[in-house]
Amino acid sequence: MTSPRIALACGLALTAFSSSFAQGAGDNSCIVAGRLNDEARWAPRMAKMELLGQDGRAVTSADKRALAGVKQVRLTAPALLSRCDGDGQLALGPESPGAKERVPAIGPGTVPVESVSFPKMRRGGELVELKVTAPAQRVTMVTR
Repeated sequence: MTSPRIALACGLALTAFSSSFAQGAGDNSCIVAGRLNDEARWAPRMAKMELLGQDGRAVTSADKRALAGVKQVRLTAPALLSRCDGDGQLALGPESPGAKERVPAIGPGTVPVESVSFPKMRRGGELVELKVTAPAQRVTMVTR
């Protein structure tokens, strides 16, 4: 395959990949709001992300019952979209980080939260995972 054909094929694959995130296909529409330690305290909580309840008020508590009531999230910076792990244990990642690449993220603004789950971490604690509705016009690619 020639370089222009490879570039075109990669571009089409990336477009299809980002479209599947934008449409909420599968379980690829989650963002992480932070981590709760073994004592159920924020450790850490993601900056530039405000969790909102049904009434639109900020939810700042680390209590799981309060967090389960999150209905929206207000982002002031892009948040990485990832596979939803639900309440299961997280999979092991690679031993060393890979090369930086472009990955899908949802841009700033307020988005609805479909559900909140707490995947368990292997070394203690749990993530606070938000399943969001990611409109296509809000999905962007960021390098990480």
